[in-house]
Formats: sequence, C-alpha cells, structure tokens
Amino acid sequence: MKKVDQSIIDQGYGDCTRACIASLLELELDAVPNFIRFGTRYARTMWAFLKSLDYHPIGTGFPQGLEYPNGNVLRETPNIDGFVMASVPSKIFENTGHSVIIDLNGLVVHDPNPNKAWQDINVMESGDLQHWMMIEKQEKLDEGRKT
Repeated sequence: MKKVDQSIIDQGYGDCTRACIASLLELELDAVPNFIRFGTRYARTMWAFLKSLDYHPIGTGFPQGLEYPNGNVLRETPNIDGFVMASVPSKIFENTGHSVIIDLNGLVVHDPNPNKAWQDINVMESGDLQHWMMIEKQEKLDEGRKT
C-alpha cells in the first residue's frame, strides 16, 4: 500500500475515498477520479473505475457481528494485501463519514486526512467502524471460480 493523503477537506466534498482508493491501488491521487463530484452516480462511478483497473467491487460489509449477505465478515472478506477501505465518523465535521484504510483486525493503518486523527485506532474495538468496502483483484476472483 502506498499512503496517499487527501487534498480536499470540506464537509460533503472531501476526497478521502479517492485518497483511500489511490492508496490501496498504489496510484497517484490525480490518477483517481474524485467520486464525490459525481453526486448520485458516486458509487456507480467508483465501481466503473475499479473495474477498469481489473478490480472487482463486491460490496460493503458491516461490523459487530452483522454479516454481509454472502457470509463475509471482516477477516474473511476480499481485501487488497490485507487492507480494506472503511467508513468511520468524521472527527472534524458532524454527521459526516470519513474513509480510512484498516487492516483485517480493524486497526486504522492509514488515515488520509493530514491531521491523522484516526491513525492507529482500532475501530472494531472502539465501535466506530460503520462499514467497509470489499474489493478483489479480478484475477483472484477468476482463480476462485476455477477451483
């Protein structure tokens, strides 16, 4: 993982998700669209971007014992080198989510906000993990189908 910080810190318009995707895929920030600018097409644009790079977005997982419909829990979920993008409450803006990268135990290994307010906090233990995004490289998905 290449740690990339967000460049826009603005309630409802920040690019923390963009920075997390860039970090996970080891890209420069400018190589990733700022998905928030696509409004209601935010998720569709992000999925299309990931697929264009041969990554398969599987969906979102939920913490505290709740399972995604396919049965995945955080430690069993598709991930990129043991890391997943997760959503936590913003420590700057009220009623706003913030994207970070966590390991499979729930520890924030990269907070893209330059203030690093979430860095090294285990969001599973603190109860702050809202959800995480499951992404898998297409070739890994294809290998699983062959077995």
